[in-house]
Amino acid sequence: MVDISRYWQMMALTAAGRLQRQDFPDAQRWFQPQFGQGLEAETRSERDCQQTLWTLSQTNGEDAPIAQLCLRCWLSHQIEAVCSQLARQFGETYSFTAADLWPLTLDDDGQIASTYPSLTMQILAKYDPSQSALGTWASRLTKSHPSLNRFFMEQGLYRISPWAILNDTRIPQLPKALPHLSQSELAAASQLLSAYHRVYRSDRLKQRQGRARRCIDPTDEQLQQIVPNEVPNLVFARLHDLADQLRQYRIAVRRRTPLTQSLDSTESGVANLSSPVSDDAEQSQDDFLQRYRTRFITSLDQAIEQTIQTYSVTYQKRKPPQDRVYQQALTLFHCQGLSMGVIAKQLGLTNQVKVTRLLQLKQFRAKVCIYWLTQLKAQVQTDALQHISADRLTEIAQQLDHILLEETDSVMAEAASEAQIPKNRTANSVFSRRLCKTVSAPAI
Repeated sequence: MVDISRYWQMMALTAAGRLQRQDFPDAQRWFQPQFGQGLEAETRSERDCQQTLWTLSQTNGEDAPIAQLCLRCWLSHQIEAVCSQLARQFGETYSFTAADLWPLTLDDDGQIASTYPSLTMQILAKYDPSQSALGTWASRLTKSHPSLNRFFMEQGLYRISPWAILNDTRIPQLPKALPHLSQSELAAASQLLSAYHRVYRSDRLKQRQGRARRCIDPTDEQLQQIVPNEVPNLVFARLHDLADQLRQYRIAVRRRTPLTQSLDSTESGVANLSSPVSDDAEQSQDDFLQRYRTRFITSLDQAIEQTIQTYSVTYQKRKPPQDRVYQQALTLFHCQGLSMGVIAKQLGLTNQVKVTRLLQLKQFRAKVCIYWLTQLKAQVQTDALQHISADRLTEIAQQLDHILLEETDSVMAEAASEAQIPKNRTANSVFSRRLCKTVSAPAI
């Protein structure tokens, strides 16, 4: 249910720096007649409320400023949530709390017709409803806010985008960085990276004109040039997967320097797994963490494959069989980013409700997560016993379970958020990238 009070209550700081909800009665009096009150308003979809407010805010009508204020109030809650997430993710390691981030981001002056370029105003100024949901957009721009980046640099935390990693990785480095790959997999990675350099890096050098700028996502046109015979989203997923592996290598070799890690990474808890085995030699820790990073992905792949097979067997028993239709719908939704309505037309289904019932996205993710967590826990415990005693493992079992649960929950939450984007969706989440790689394999 929608918490409608967020549209007239702004997260703001007191003079003492304490977080509070600041009421805007004018916004409340305007909002409630527009969207109803009580259960009527709370059962409306968040997207419906935001789309209406966004449309009104873009007009020159008298309601535009107050509609924008309602959106700014809602965005302040999103910003606060992102700050809390970042503090949970990195705060303990880099010695900061969410309270340190609030003054850098919660800077809206609360004026109805504000001209101050607060973060909420910047988010709205750059927002494009056709590209993503407002919540996704807010999260992305908050995490990349210059004030936060400067603060993190001061704390010894810095990030590097996957595209920057690929840009400055030389082909001869791959065998050393990716020793777990077979010769054929290494050859494929080298070919992909070479094509990426030829297209993306070349375009970037032309566009930079001497100025250093943050790497942006490759366009569909660039992705098609990199691998002409593949769907752009699958090429994007392959490149992101390669960058993730290279990131983990860099983390491993820079353990005595500030961690190089994306703020959007869902694998931030990996470093925390070193604490249960901190009494072992450093090389032993590195071996354990390297195996964990591999297990994290391979067990997710297994969970996705097993769950797809389970659903496919069930759908195969229907008359007529629907297992192939199910797998096609899965690919079209996650890997090509098509809407339910478009998928229904392509697969000859009567309406998008049929696609929703066919995919059962929430149940699918839940089953994947259960299988994944079970397999991952068993594998990590087996690996841990090679470095610590059974008694020590028993001591830290609860802590280990908590870390693994956070890791897997984070991946699934990211996937759920991505699935809410109705169209023009890209396979950015770890879950979608691994699913697309799985369904593109010959066995699926």
